[in-house]
Amino acid sequence: MKFKNIIQNLGANLLITILGLVGSIILARWLGPNQRGIFAAIIFAPTILQYFVNFGLSSATVYFTALPNSNKNAIWSSLVLIGFIQSIVGFLLGWFIVELYLQKYLVGSIHLGHLYLFTVPFGLFGMYATYMLQGSSHFKVTNSLKCIVPIGYCIGIIWLKFQQNLSIENLVYVQLITQFSYLITAVFFLYKILLTHFLFKIDYNFIRQILTYSVKIWFGDISQLVNSRIDQFLIGVFLSSRELGIYTIAISVAGFTGIFANAVKTIMLPSVIGRESLQEKINETIKFFKKYWIFSIFLHIIFALSLPTLIPIVFGNAYSESIIICQILIIGNLFINAKTVLSGGILGMGFPEILSYVEAIGMIISISLSILLIRIHGLIGISIAISLASSCQFLGLVILTNKKGIPYKRMFYTSRNKLNEDFKWLKNSIQII
Repeated sequence: MKFKNIIQNLGANLLITILGLVGSIILARWLGPNQRGIFAAIIFAPTILQYFVNFGLSSATVYFTALPNSNKNAIWSSLVLIGFIQSIVGFLLGWFIVELYLQKYLVGSIHLGHLYLFTVPFGLFGMYATYMLQGSSHFKVTNSLKCIVPIGYCIGIIWLKFQQNLSIENLVYVQLITQFSYLITAVFFLYKILLTHFLFKIDYNFIRQILTYSVKIWFGDISQLVNSRIDQFLIGVFLSSRELGIYTIAISVAGFTGIFANAVKTIMLPSVIGRESLQEKINETIKFFKKYWIFSIFLHIIFALSLPTLIPIVFGNAYSESIIICQILIIGNLFINAKTVLSGGILGMGFPEILSYVEAIGMIISISLSILLIRIHGLIGISIAISLASSCQFLGLVILTNKKGIPYKRMFYTSRNKLNEDFKWLKNSIQII
């Protein structure tokens, strides 16, 4: 496991998470709840649309770029054509959705919502360029690109405040500028590092291949989106706004445990794809997962035990109720984060449909248990429901991967000598950094 790359990616993910949290806190304090809600409504539809029109091409881009001897120019040419069509579809859908969704808000909100739709093509093309660089293992550049929008956004908010020009309209312009800057920078580095010419040559056979792969992932992506939003939606329907606030803090804090898993997956995916035979891919997946799993257990336990001290200090005693909820969610996160890492190996082996099955199962369990338990036990009930659904997703993925040739024993069993070797590896890796 390339620990130095993982730490660098972990640092980038942590920076992005912190900047997102800082930006959210600043806007909540400086705009007030009403205007903050209007701004959230304006950006909601275009942001969600990227999940739908993306069609699973994010993971597909990494996969095909990471393949040995892949034609990078052909990949980019195909993505430009697909992205152009996706942008048109996104604009048409977004235009009518914004009209319906924002009609009850202030005059001018619909215009700003339409304007914000430009972030759809900016985000799509910038994302494709970034994922091509990630698939080629240019992680330093990839991490830097991912930081452009959150850094630019925070700077823009602070600058507008000091200029006494902080408004919803100006925030939309800041987002457009930062997203466009991200696009230009990502494409610049793509051509500088990977591409050899500016000519576009469309390979329709390759387009068929990449779409065949991506469609297997797309339903899973949509299911994952439902899984990540159903709890807060149901709390808003059945419980009070105060309870929603308590839960929001709990799930935000618990979400920090996923940073390490995403960092490992980012490094793991190209490494697995780069192996030639299926058995080599399986061995690489087991190597990454086993080391992650061992240290992940310790990390989640330590983090959960620190919450009775951490939450009151950071958020105040008013949020003390979120401690037990957060601890329950962390139990589920132990398994959902392990699923995230294992999914990197599954994608690298070329079995994306497995993830869609698992996400669909998780969606059904999550919705069913959440509706049942929230009525009986409130926040505790829905926290248990989400954790059980997360555990079932991981269990389902382990069972399906076993059928693909990854034995349970090799994934989870380790000898004492091997465990000591892993601890020595961790110590040496940190010293190298």
